[in-house]
Amino acid sequence: MRHVNRGVATAVLAISLVFSTAACGSGSDGTGASPVEPGRVAVAADSDGSGVETTRLLLDEAPLVVIAAPDDAAQARAASVAIGLRAPMLTEVSGGETALADEVSRLGAERVLRVGEVSFHSDDEVVDAPADPQELAGLTGVRFGGTVEAGPGRIDDLVVHQQPDSPALITAGEFTAGAGAGAGAESFEPGAAAWDGDDAPRVLVHDDTPVASVTTAVALGAAVSHLRAPDPRVDGGSVRAVRDASTVYALGPDWGGPDELEDHIEKARTVPELPGGGQLMFPGRRFVAAYGSPVTPALGILGEQGPEASVALVQRLVEQYQPFSPEPVIAAFEIIGTVASGAPGDDGNFTNEWAPEKLLPLVDAITDAGGYAVIDLQPGMADMVDQAQIFEELLKRPDVGLALDPEWKLRPGQQPGAQIGSVDAEEVNRVIDWLADLTRDSGGPQKLLILHQFSTAMITNRDQIDTSRPELAVSLHADGHGTPDLKMGTWDALRAGLSPDIWMAWKNFYDEDTPTFTPAQTMAVEPRPWFVSYQ
Repeated sequence: MRHVNRGVATAVLAISLVFSTAACGSGSDGTGASPVEPGRVAVAADSDGSGVETTRLLLDEAPLVVIAAPDDAAQARAASVAIGLRAPMLTEVSGGETALADEVSRLGAERVLRVGEVSFHSDDEVVDAPADPQELAGLTGVRFGGTVEAGPGRIDDLVVHQQPDSPALITAGEFTAGAGAGAGAESFEPGAAAWDGDDAPRVLVHDDTPVASVTTAVALGAAVSHLRAPDPRVDGGSVRAVRDASTVYALGPDWGGPDELEDHIEKARTVPELPGGGQLMFPGRRFVAAYGSPVTPALGILGEQGPEASVALVQRLVEQYQPFSPEPVIAAFEIIGTVASGAPGDDGNFTNEWAPEKLLPLVDAITDAGGYAVIDLQPGMADMVDQAQIFEELLKRPDVGLALDPEWKLRPGQQPGAQIGSVDAEEVNRVIDWLADLTRDSGGPQKLLILHQFSTAMITNRDQIDTSRPELAVSLHADGHGTPDLKMGTWDALRAGLSPDIWMAWKNFYDEDTPTFTPAQTMAVEPRPWFVSYQ
């Protein structure tokens, strides 16, 4: 039996991997599912939303196929029925009529259940699903375990958790049955699972995976994991999903080519995880941080108490923020490692560099507690790469990131506090290259790089900042303070023209804000900040 129709080799990317995990078995006899090859990774992009590439990947044959109209109401109902019947689901999409007909023919379908206003016709038996739920249950033989309403764009979330023996009837608005609904037809009979238990392949889906693709995988009995993003490194759940799986199928767009996916799976299995799980910063977690210096309380709340008391402080903040975040909230410290000085000093660079050992008690305290540390640089006239290299050994750690504060970046003749400093994208990009290379060479997970800003002049040529290095997640930290209107004005101004690959962060000030935002108010900011610090 073949796994992939050779005619769609360019659409379904397949690669072979060599793993030490145990081999998975083939599909159950008579199900029509392609046998599972141990150590295989394959992608079915299904970019048109039809689900055709998924059935080509997972099935050799199917006596019954469910075809749905593309509207949400039809998609929700078709998914429920297909799962209960253990049948593949396809969606009729504009321009995809020929591919749909060819796939139904390839599967050798003897019966087709149309759900919604579907125009597909066949020489074999075609039946329209009725609108009445009881009639639908009577026709299909599916025992629905209640009814559940899907929110906008959330049908796939519900589909992943359905049980074929008793799926919920998912609804999403008013359903319009096809013209032939109600015509006499013999009732259907649910089939058997294609895979069961240890024989099932691991199937990865995400928010943009078509409902038809998700449904087919669930209906066949695959072990389906719904990820926050098309990358198995995104969080702890996605890492666990692929850690022991010898065969992984990824459905939907944006997984990348076969080499890229293989690399991501290997990293998910071998690279140290970030606090909260996974190896990608976002969107798998958010941070709440205390900002300051281990030397003096004048620079922020981290200097107002000892390391353990600072951990307790930020953990209380985490508890206040978690109810407002669907992602886990992680405790963090943003620790000032170099501080701008009013005097030039012995080296003439108007900045004091503290020894890494001075920061260790704070770094160890927060990371030992399962949190994340960020080293903040106030460079004066020093080069930012030179300052970052002071903390190279700390930055090799998987739970330590870096922040750049251009407010304190000076040009010749300037002094800290006399004006707002600035940095050009060229210097930022040199930091990016150095830090990304260090992260890659040290074998760590993705690292956070924060860029502080409260004035558009602080970062010149900002549109040229390089966000292409996968080793880093670049975040823009909006440092505006004052009234809520002033803070939101700064927030909106800084977001204008910002690369969509840069993640937004927010700062709350205890003294300068009037009043300080509550956790609820902070998390109501749009877009919701990924990193929140307190000073």
